[in-house]
Amino acid sequence: MDALAPLSFAIGIVVLLVGLIVNPLVIAPLGGAITLVAAAAWARGSGRAPSAEPVQPDATGEERFTRSRRLERATLGLGGLVALGVAVPVAGFAVLPSFLGQRRRPVDLGPIAAFPEAEYFVSTFRADPQAGEISQRSAYVRNNGLVGDLPSFTIMSSRCTHVGCPTQPNGPLFPHQRRAERTSGGEVALVPAQPAGFGCPCHGSQFDNEGNRTAGPAPRALDRYEFSIRNGHLSLGRLYSVSTVDGTGAQAEIRSFALKGDGEPATGPESWLYPIDPPS
Repeated sequence: MDALAPLSFAIGIVVLLVGLIVNPLVIAPLGGAITLVAAAAWARGSGRAPSAEPVQPDATGEERFTRSRRLERATLGLGGLVALGVAVPVAGFAVLPSFLGQRRRPVDLGPIAAFPEAEYFVSTFRADPQAGEISQRSAYVRNNGLVGDLPSFTIMSSRCTHVGCPTQPNGPLFPHQRRAERTSGGEVALVPAQPAGFGCPCHGSQFDNEGNRTAGPAPRALDRYEFSIRNGHLSLGRLYSVSTVDGTGAQAEIRSFALKGDGEPATGPESWLYPIDPPS
């Protein structure tokens, strides 16, 4: 049994490191538990003198450690230090960003008067003006009118939920009617569109006007943005994922979830097989 302790210790370290990436809440603690149990068994086993090499008394008659026992304990200590040196940086880079999350600033898309009711616009903006063009995004924006006294908007990400390719409206765009809105976050381009759904040119996924998947390999509907109205301007918040949408416009019932990764289903048994998504 003692001979299995070093192997179990190594297996525990591997499971711990893999768990930090795949599932830090379940697999990583399991790997840590295996490592601790194996280390305890290894240390306990190394504390007993092996039968093939008994402890030799010194000149005073007291027992002393044999060379093999000293080497075994030194190996155990060195292995623990190496494991800590590998695990601590990996844990820091893999786990801490997930718990700390990422700061996301609201994006000003311009005055709500720039979005006539029942019309779709392809809105292009920079999610982080300080990052420049690398943060440029597009969203499909439709003013649904009022729900009671509150404005309602449908705002969908243009990114396909399969592997993140940019989708396109299945219908005419009117680039000659393009407008540029000057906002607190920079220039926002608005291009009117009359889509009969949206399509991905990469792998053929298709979505209807509410973002529901209708064909292709995409595992769920198009992601959506939270929104708010600030001083008469439409402001984008966080992205969230959607499995399906029942109904249309302001009367739609949206089955929403925390933001999922590309290719990740929001519901069903297959969704259980994916790693835990970090907060966004």
